[in-house]
This record gives sequence, C-alpha cells and structure tokens, in this order.
Amino acid sequence: MLTLSEDIEEFRRAVQARAAADIAPLAAQIDREQRFSPRLWEITREMNLTGLPFAEAIGGQGGTYLAYVTAIEEVARAAAISGLYPGTTVQVARVLEQLGTPEQRDRWLEPLVRGDAIGCWAFTEPSTGSDPKQIRTRVREDGDGWLLSGQKAFITHAATANVALTFAQMPGGRIGAFLVDTSDPGWQPGEHVDLLCLGGAGTATVYIDDVRLGPEALVGAPGEGFQVMLAGEAEGKVRTAAICVGIAQRAVDEAAKYARERLHRGTPIGDKFPTVQALLGGMQAQVVAARALVRAVAQEIDEGREVQQAAAAARLMAARASREVSSDALQVCGAYGLTRDLPVERLYREGKFFEVGQGVAEIQRIIIGKRVLAAR
Repeated sequence: MLTLSEDIEEFRRAVQARAAADIAPLAAQIDREQRFSPRLWEITREMNLTGLPFAEAIGGQGGTYLAYVTAIEEVARAAAISGLYPGTTVQVARVLEQLGTPEQRDRWLEPLVRGDAIGCWAFTEPSTGSDPKQIRTRVREDGDGWLLSGQKAFITHAATANVALTFAQMPGGRIGAFLVDTSDPGWQPGEHVDLLCLGGAGTATVYIDDVRLGPEALVGAPGEGFQVMLAGEAEGKVRTAAICVGIAQRAVDEAAKYARERLHRGTPIGDKFPTVQALLGGMQAQVVAARALVRAVAQEIDEGREVQQAAAAARLMAARASREVSSDALQVCGAYGLTRDLPVERLYREGKFFEVGQGVAEIQRIIIGKRVLAAR
C-alpha cells in the first residue's frame, strides 16, 4: 500500500477528526431529507477541500491530488454525501486549469478553487447514460456566439451551481464543452430527484431553453468536447473511488463495533464466532486493496501520467468493494443492521450507488477492455 508522507498523514488525521466531529452528525438528517445542506457546504469550504489540489497562486492550498483523495476518503467515511460536495467544483476547476482560456480562468477558476462558486458537470441526459454519441442537447451559431438548448438529467448541484460545464452537440455532429453561467435566462433546474441514497447533493433535471452564450464560453477547440470530458472524468473517477473506500471503511468500523458490543451468552460475537472474524478480515482486506489502488492512481495524476485505464480500474474495484463490504457489514449486524438505529442500513444503500451512478460498472470494464485489446 502506498505509504503517505508525514505531512499528508498528519493532514489525514486532522481531516478525520474534523469530519467525525462536524460532518458525521449531519449524515442521517441529510440522508433522510435529501436536500442540499448549506451547513455541509460551509464545512467543506472551511476545510478548504475545493482548493486542495490547486496552487496557492490561484487561491488553492498547494496540495496534491493524493492529498485531495485522502481527504475525500476521510470525509466520506464520516458521511458519503460530503465526498460529493466539493467533487464537481474541483472537476470543473481542474478542466479550466488545464484547458481554459485566460478569460475563462480569470472569471471562474479562483472562485471555484476558493469555494466561492459551485460548479456542476452537465453531461448526462435522459436518454444518453454514459454514451456521448447520444447527446441531444445542441448549440447553434448565433452571430459570433451560440444558442444552447436541450435537457440534462441527474445533475449534481443543479439548483445551487453558479457555473455549469455543459456538453452539447455542435453543428456537424461533434461534441463541444461550454461554460454556462447558471443565472443566465433559459437555464432552469427542475424538481429535485429523490434517490435510493446520496440525494442530498441537489440532484435534478435541468431544462435549457436557448441560453445565449458568447464565443468565450467554449472550452477547448470546437468539437473537442469529448476530449474535455475525458480530461475531467478520469480524475473524477479517482475521487469517486475514494468515496467508495470511505463507505467501505465505515462499514468495517460499524461492523467491528457491533461485533465487540453484541454479546452471545456473555461473550462478544467477534470473539466467539470465527465466521464473524472471517467476514471482518475479508472486508478489511478489500478496503486495503481498494485504498492502495486509489492512492497509486492519484500519485500517477500528480506525476502527470495518463490515467484513463487506471482510473477506470480504481473506480470499478472501489465500487465493488463498497458494495460487497457494506453487504457483509449488514450480515455481521444481522436484523439490527436493517434498522435505522445503525448506520449500516444507509451504508448498504450507498455501497451500491457507485456501481450505477456516475458511470456504471460495465462502462468501466469496457474502457479497460478496449485498452487491453489495443495493447496487444
């Protein structure tokens, strides 16, 4: 397993303590209400999570992507929803840092890095899923600018974002990426979508009706939106994988706590039954393996390497670990795990989420498989 430097390890412990004190108490309420929590957003800002992987010159903390995913795992361990809060803001900011024009960076980069603005990633549509070739949102030329129309679905921070990196089909059929100021006329979030879990990030449909964009809204070259998407999605997968590791580690924590406290004829079940010990051992092994992979890929990002295949692998394996470990935690806790008296019930729902949401497991397998074939 990749060993953290002394500085990052000290930082990890500080994040863990703050998350346990201030984030964990919010988890059940946010899960129940399924609404964006201004208090949780303020905590993520106070913790400087949006600025972690950015240089101090643009308002960041001068950290690394490894430090960022380490922090995301710890806040997700306290409450998985908190890992989603800074995620799309960082994702949009990283794209602007790498591909944005000076004008785009001047307007949006520092507010996003500081957490003064919230970013959203407007890719998914009602009929597209993860397939960019099925995008129906379109831009058409309007003088020296564009008119944007269409519909996006399952957009995190749909109603709270200040800027949306929006993907649309351009004349000629290629995909373009556009920055949309969400206060502009024609950008209209719909009703909040209630979800099995993690509904507290303001997920909603967005209706886009002739939003007028200037020529400066285009990110990257015309028709290169797919490349822009790949640049952001690869890093986003590693961040999502870190959330999965946080969910899985919390599931181990809760199962071990229950195994210590639940007595069978006066003896804790964790001491008495080898079957419980075996479950816990297998669970922790999966967490260790997933964490090592996530940290290794984050290190590759910091070294400037291309990580599309590795990111898909981390996403796939960490999501599987979160599902399987949370299921085993429920097995350890028995009927009590099915109640809301324990967090395990919530963790079980969250453990499945990332095999479906934000890039299904099958797509990750296809990405990896294509790379395998191309290398032969």
